[in-house]
Amino acid sequence: MTDSTRPATSSQSASEPLVTVDVWTDVVCPWCYIGEARLHDAIAAEGLQDQVRVRAHSFELDPTSPTDTVHDNVEHLVTAKGMPEEKVREMEGQIRAMAQELGREYVSDRPMANTRGIHRVMQAISETHGGQAATDFFLGLQRGYFTGGANPFDEATVIAEAVEAGLSEEVARAALAGRTHDDAVEAEVREAAAMGARGVPFFLFNDTYTAPGALPLEAFRQALREIADEARSERAQA
Repeated sequence: MTDSTRPATSSQSASEPLVTVDVWTDVVCPWCYIGEARLHDAIAAEGLQDQVRVRAHSFELDPTSPTDTVHDNVEHLVTAKGMPEEKVREMEGQIRAMAQELGREYVSDRPMANTRGIHRVMQAISETHGGQAATDFFLGLQRGYFTGGANPFDEATVIAEAVEAGLSEEVARAALAGRTHDDAVEAEVREAAAMGARGVPFFLFNDTYTAPGALPLEAFRQALREIADEARSERAQA
């Protein structure tokens, strides 16, 4: 992990979680899905379930993805990245094996399109109902995408999930269509870039320490343990 240049926030009170994990992520990012699973397992393994707050932030894995066309994810990588189909499927198989080791389902054949609208909806939920509701919406949609239970490029699905999160249908449709909250998405993308992020997942612990990529489970555990101990010490001295 490295120190972040992001300005530090005020000290947390005793009633707040010991550790805040900000994660820049995209709904179609397989390594984000793996990273979130490892982080989840690390939190549980360290007994910190009630002491860690995870907040999702917007980052587009591929801003050039089409906004009006949905492709197969394998086809997308073959066409957009110039990767041989055999290589793409081999990579998908490797990630599926990692997910299975974590007890997560993983569907290799998935739809693929531009994710900007989904991020705008997340930002609308955050503005109206707070970061936790927005994070639950986004990570739930991401899990559904990789398990085959939800299509984030189906308008009805996204609207239904947004309404379930507390957003009005009118506001959700406006955000999904690009009429609102685009600036909020762009601001979070720029914030990650300013801290050195070149891809996702990208993690920020307690507004201080950054870590790129889907860290191994033990690395997450060590980071959480050390940062939680540091936070306890700071609170004891306050």
